[in-house]
Amino acid sequence: MSASYPLQTAIRVRTYELDSFGHVNNAEYLHYLEEARSEFLLQMGLSFHDFAAHHVQLVIVEASLRFVSPARYGDEIVIRGRCRDVRPASAWIDYVLTDRATGRVVATAETKGAFIDAATSKPCRAPEPFRTAFGAYTGAESG
Repeated sequence: MSASYPLQTAIRVRTYELDSFGHVNNAEYLHYLEEARSEFLLQMGLSFHDFAAHHVQLVIVEASLRFVSPARYGDEIVIRGRCRDVRPASAWIDYVLTDRATGRVVATAETKGAFIDAATSKPCRAPEPFRTAFGAYTGAESG
């Protein structure tokens, strides 16, 4: 695992994710990022149950993807991530998606998540466990 991208998971490309050209459909990458965020939470010592316990939600308010090379059926895509710009009520996550077999970059991405109060749907401060966990996984070199 790379120190600059301390979070990691993998997804194997399935047939139903392909477009008519045999490549992973562009929209599927957002699903891959969603799955990665779920796994990243577990790696940070949190889970989706913690959102309910703290009465908050994390909604994606921005997403950007750059497609570098196509992924195809059967490819195992390694998704590495790090948190960035962790603020009291939001944080960015950076991603690099690579083919496990070749190491080639498939895509890069970033998402911005904002915390909202589950009852009111209004922005709110992230609970301390989330701020601490996100801050610990920035990929910054310790020193």
